[in-house]
Amino acid sequence: MGVSRWDVISVDVEKNVADTRNESWKIVGSRENWDYLEDSVRKVGRVKNSDQRREIVTDNLTSCVSELNNNHISLGFIKPQIIHKMYFGKNDQYGKPIQLPLLESYAKEWPKVKYDYELEPRLKYSCEQCQTKQGFHDQVILEWGFYEGMRKNPDNLEQVWENAQFLSDEHEIFLFVGNQQNRRNSYVIISVIRLKKQEKPTTKSMF
Repeated sequence: MGVSRWDVISVDVEKNVADTRNESWKIVGSRENWDYLEDSVRKVGRVKNSDQRREIVTDNLTSCVSELNNNHISLGFIKPQIIHKMYFGKNDQYGKPIQLPLLESYAKEWPKVKYDYELEPRLKYSCEQCQTKQGFHDQVILEWGFYEGMRKNPDNLEQVWENAQFLSDEHEIFLFVGNQQNRRNSYVIISVIRLKKQEKPTTKSMF
């Protein structure tokens, strides 16, 4: 069963005893029944309405990644106020297995992709109320679509930024960020959420 963004799923989960973060859960039987894990995930709906999608994101926005860290929250939505730089940095995990934040059950699958890339997409940005000393964040992007774009178009890596609507005047960019089990003060961009900009209401004259 293929699952995409905005699908609503039902799945039985249990706490990960090896991870004390509140948001850390794993699929029941993820270790014993890895080959049949997909059978445990049931797609029960989809958020199709653009206003509902925006509401999900904006109702859970945090002003700065530092606020998440200070409150010991592992996941959150951030809206960059300024994007200083979109670039590709050296992947220190090149040739090494890495851990996906929170999603322990994917750890066996993820190294087959990311560790094969010598470069990684990164974003340097400032939050609306950035609380860092340097006034910006510089984070790696883990979203699978970026790496697929790099694989399919190795001679034009910059295309991934256009594909993600970073260059679009018609979209707003939001970031879904999370920390890692063994590096809880370090946040990464799990997914880039692009939403169509809302039309500004027009003022009608009564005269």
